[in-house]
Amino acid sequence: SIFIMQRIYKFNLLSALDITSVGFLIGQGIGRWGNFVNQEAYGTLTGSNWFGMTGNRIAAEMGSDALVHPCFLYESIWCIIGFFLLNHFSKKRKYKGQIVLMYGAWYGFERTFIELLRTDSLMLGNSGIRVSSLLSALLCLACVTVLIVMHKKQSAHKNDSDYIPMFADGIDTENTDNTEISEENKGEN
Repeated sequence: SIFIMQRIYKFNLLSALDITSVGFLIGQGIGRWGNFVNQEAYGTLTGSNWFGMTGNRIAAEMGSDALVHPCFLYESIWCIIGFFLLNHFSKKRKYKGQIVLMYGAWYGFERTFIELLRTDSLMLGNSGIRVSSLLSALLCLACVTVLIVMHKKQSAHKNDSDYIPMFADGIDTENTDNTEISEENKGEN
């Protein structure tokens, strides 16, 4: 179990998620081009005669040579921009888990709207609500809420040296190699 690994090997799940979430975005940004090659995960008709994508599979499913929204392209661009932003913020993170929360907010926001364009979405019964869009909106809302709460806690405890953010094992900004310095050794340094 992950919790056993955390205790035995001093593995910190939130730090690991912070690191991997940046990589998720670049992987998703590049990986979306597979949807282009396979002519899948596209959107509704654009209504334009110059912008969009088409192909044999799309024409067969949509019934025409009309252009459809290249949802893969929108998501690819969004993820690559997110990669650069999260990479920048990862160097300035204030607590463990901050970057993965930012990833959830960034990706959830984008996915909420891209899913509204797609033609192959799973619907929630007969309600007309797209499951992926709803879940993405909830993910974004939850992550933004936690980010705001943590920011307020950080601000309230800015001068409190005893404050340890996020699950009692926050980042020690002065001790970047995460080794503990005992009171005896502090005097020697």
